Amino acid sequence: METWLNCENLLISLIQNSSSYSLRTTQVLDECANICLGTMHAIKGGHQNLTEIALLCVGICEECAEICERYQEVKFQTCAAICRECSSIFASVNYPAL
Repeated sequence: METWLNCENLLISLIQNSSSYSLRTTQVLDECANICLGTMHAIKGGHQNLTEIALLCVGICEECAEICERYQEVKFQTCAAICRECSSIFASVNYPAL
């Protein structure tokens, strides 16, 4: 939830400030927010493909962290740290096959 909220808020901030960040940066932030939110819903609902969804979340969080680490602003460094934390949590969990 924290990762979704952070990515969403950073994306909104970039859009509101008409910042000149790359299209790929905004796309990855949006994808990360959407996938993290979807993963949260999959966990709550006991989705049958939870393992695959969690792996997708790990991948997009890692990609988002890599992109955010390229920028020096605190908001990007915070996003990178939160995405890395989310990724490591999901990567370390053993999801049972439902």
